[in-house]
Amino acid sequence: MGRPTGYDIASFGLMIECEPRMAVYAEALKRAITPGCTVIDIGAGFGIFSMLACKYGAGEVIAIEPDPAVELIMPMAQANGCANKITVIRDISTRYTPERKADVIVSDIRGITPLFEHHIASIVDARTRLLAEGGRLVPMRDTLRIAPVHSPRHYQPCVRPWLTNNYGLDLSAGHPYAVNLSAPAQLEPAAFVAQPASFATLDYRTIVDPNVDATVEFVADRTDTVHGLLIWFEAEIGERLRFCNGPGEPPLVYQQKFLPLEQPVRLMAGEGLTARIRVQMVDGKYIWSWDTDIAPGAQRAETLRFRQSTFKGAVFSPDRLRPHAHDQVPQATAQMAIDAACLALVGEGRTLEDIAVAIMERYPDRFGDKMDALGHVTKLLESYRS
Repeated sequence: MGRPTGYDIASFGLMIECEPRMAVYAEALKRAITPGCTVIDIGAGFGIFSMLACKYGAGEVIAIEPDPAVELIMPMAQANGCANKITVIRDISTRYTPERKADVIVSDIRGITPLFEHHIASIVDARTRLLAEGGRLVPMRDTLRIAPVHSPRHYQPCVRPWLTNNYGLDLSAGHPYAVNLSAPAQLEPAAFVAQPASFATLDYRTIVDPNVDATVEFVADRTDTVHGLLIWFEAEIGERLRFCNGPGEPPLVYQQKFLPLEQPVRLMAGEGLTARIRVQMVDGKYIWSWDTDIAPGAQRAETLRFRQSTFKGAVFSPDRLRPHAHDQVPQATAQMAIDAACLALVGEGRTLEDIAVAIMERYPDRFGDKMDALGHVTKLLESYRS
């Protein structure tokens, strides 16, 4: 879908310098492009893939990006002699309707994992509406991998300051929340307590469902303490063109994801652990749930069962939750009236200044001057663009 990233120019620069990711994408794009073809670049940033597409022979490139970085596309395209081939769309891809469908669609709108915000929904929409029959998607597929790991360092935020701290305070009420939060990580294969396994394959040529529900069984290779589950992905950008952010691979801009256990567990070699991973899209964001069952063993008479979720890691105020109850009767507020007045004036085709003056005169107790009113109108209308 390509929503504003909030990246600064240095962050975009790191993505271009990220190898082998960049070289793999460039080669896949080169192979996909035929002379004179049409390319759509979703989440274009400042247009690196768009410019490469022109270099490799594309006849027309549509660069779609809602982030302010989009303003750099045309100056850079002009510097590289391809501005006449690139059309910039300052929006999200799901709101764009092309004059003709693309022969190639390229994107990289993942987060730490490909299960990130509207990534999959954007690809499904693009494949359905924007890609010509027989067209090529870059990337092709991602495979999600998982392993139980030993990492006291990454588990430390689950322990301190909640269970122990320098001030002798009982902060244990925060511990149940801390153990339900994922964290970025960068581990090596030495952290594995059992062999990694795949738990989901996201084939962008066919995928429809943005959710994942998979169960994986592990057998400990060695006797060690398991602190959590590590998640990473293997990307297939084109046939035999891959990169991976997993342990043992070159560091990339994508880190790994660490899911802590409710408590560290010592596994003896040969003992088993079962993990059910559920990743569900809720209101535009993913909730990760990980259910871990650890079989009886030399140190456990019964199965240990942990039921964790990033939803449990959020602290909710009853006062904030109450308005979301299905039987709640919303109450009109003065702010609603002001916003409704602003939107009604928009429907009359007025300028921002005219709207600001009108609501300032109508609500003099709310706005001190025209600039105050103009700021409110601008912010309100901007909320409808995200």
